Amino acid sequence: MNMQWNNIVGHKQVVAQLCLMQQEDRIPHAMLFCGTDGVGKSLVAEALAAAILCHAPVNNQACGHCKACQALAVGTHPDFFQIQPESETKAAPAIRIEAVRKLQEEIARIPLLSERRVVIMQEADKMNEAAANCLLKTIEEPSGQIVFILLTSRPSALLDTIISRCMRVEFGILQPEELVAILHQQGIEESLAGKLASIADGSVSKALAMQDEELLNLQTQAFDLASAAGTLGVEQLLQLAKEMSSHSRERLIQWLGFLAMIYRDLLMLYSGSGLPLYNQSDIDRLSSLLNKYHQQELLQLLQLVQDYQKRLGSNVNTQLCLEGFLIRINNYLEE
Repeated sequence: MNMQWNNIVGHKQVVAQLCLMQQEDRIPHAMLFCGTDGVGKSLVAEALAAAILCHAPVNNQACGHCKACQALAVGTHPDFFQIQPESETKAAPAIRIEAVRKLQEEIARIPLLSERRVVIMQEADKMNEAAANCLLKTIEEPSGQIVFILLTSRPSALLDTIISRCMRVEFGILQPEELVAILHQQGIEESLAGKLASIADGSVSKALAMQDEELLNLQTQAFDLASAAGTLGVEQLLQLAKEMSSHSRERLIQWLGFLAMIYRDLLMLYSGSGLPLYNQSDIDRLSSLLNKYHQQELLQLLQLVQDYQKRLGSNVNTQLCLEGFLIRINNYLEE
């Protein structure tokens, strides 16, 4: 449980806004934290909850010493609640109406240790319809002093009526240098942290997942394809499709994502915009590809990659799908 604002890397404007609202006692009864997975929404929500529940906040953050902070630190604070998706048999994880009804019962009583109660709901977009409607009624008619903090990476999946009753807080992606600092804290050595930060799209969870050697190999294979495309024969393309089809669909979608990052970086180099590159640590290899691609081709290839990511997410024959993709990408560069 993160109880301190100074443990948060990045999101300075968000933290400053929340601290000011806490200082002026303007925290609304319902907030919606929106942003990509792994950028720090949970850490900020926890620090805010700790500041709200603390008996004697110092500089708008939890003191860490009062009875409320001590209870929060060991997970026994009676006025703090967390809800997250749960799995039932083979069904996808979801927040179901039973969980929301149980919460309603628990928050119906008066606060026991702090002046207010706080509820953090992880992945709020995974509420089923019944749970969402049940929560809506609770947010519309809150009982007593309570603050709801809903977290989501897909606000469009929430009921408009829930969104309209929450103060929306947007979280941007972390900058590469911020991500490197966090990865260092996780014990990842500097060169690997820099590489992971450059391809993780500002997400700590993505960066940590990419420590997997298979994922790093997929990035290398994406560069290999970007270099060889347009020069491969049909037999080579079919063999590559066969080899790649041994990966899971999730891994293949990530492989296409790496390829999309390469094409996007090449477009940035063409434009001279100076925007950060996903593959900054491989700038020499990127530069060597500039003469191979034209800007219009890169735009078409980006669209092609996105189309095939969607296809791989559906019920298609993986090897046939890859064969079609590789032949098309090769043909673009032969023309």
